[in-house]
Amino acid sequence: INVMKGAEAVSEYTSLPRQEAFNIEYWLLEEAKLQRMPKPKPLSGRIALITGSAGGIGKAIAKKFADEGACVVINDNDAGRLEAAKADFGKGYSSDVFATAVLDVTSSADIRNAFKTAALAFGGVDLVVNCAGLSISKPIEEHTEKDWDLLYDVLVKGQFLVTQAGVEIMRKQDIGGDVLNIVSKNALMSGPNNAGYGSAKAAQLHLSRLNAAELGKDRIRVNVVNPDAVIADSKIWEGAWAEGRAKAYGIKVEELPGFYAKRTLLNEVILPEDIASACFAFVGGLLNKSTGNVLNVDGGVATAFVR
Repeated sequence: INVMKGAEAVSEYTSLPRQEAFNIEYWLLEEAKLQRMPKPKPLSGRIALITGSAGGIGKAIAKKFADEGACVVINDNDAGRLEAAKADFGKGYSSDVFATAVLDVTSSADIRNAFKTAALAFGGVDLVVNCAGLSISKPIEEHTEKDWDLLYDVLVKGQFLVTQAGVEIMRKQDIGGDVLNIVSKNALMSGPNNAGYGSAKAAQLHLSRLNAAELGKDRIRVNVVNPDAVIADSKIWEGAWAEGRAKAYGIKVEELPGFYAKRTLLNEVILPEDIASACFAFVGGLLNKSTGNVLNVDGGVATAFVR
């Protein structure tokens, strides 16, 4: 692709005659060289768009996928944060591996532009990860209509619109694909001061099931990863959400990581990389016949078990 771009910038690109190309490709020394090369990485040749990937869980997923051979489209609704992520990725990956786009998941225009970026930079899209999100924790009497609309617009409507746009491209490609939705253990577990966020997460979870049921005929798999309390590098935990959850549980903000770890069966702090590994488990090739699943990555919260 880069050779073609370079040729077109000067004059025009002309390919080799097919017979000459065949002779080069199947030259005995060329075949011997190819046999010595390492096997392609599991996600080689696949293109992923991960929403909210300038930080936190989304960024960890983008790096994991890039490390496993994918090309990734990094995006965020915060242009400054996106620029910082672009600089960070530029230190470890070439421009052939990643592209960037400003993306507010409530904006149809932004969504179209992000997928256009994927198509122009890499040729399409194979993996869509809905990770963009926000959290609001308030008692029911303090919850405003504006809070409610924002949660449902970003979490539920945003997931739907991004999935819809990604599926349109996947259907044109006709080679199947994957949609991964980063939801939350709150989709399954009830807690105080959480009516808006928890119910929106439940809607995300069931929307995933509905999409899985509809898209199976297109060989598009839809699966869910349910994290809990992923505090590292997360905008969600920088402000009122952390204060709200601490208040709900009667503890200090700085005590939250330990509190969340102690209430799990494994007594573990959950990191963004843990969620990224779960996402890779779904798309790395071993679960190509699985769809409509929910994978909890929460250290083990019994009240959030699916069954």
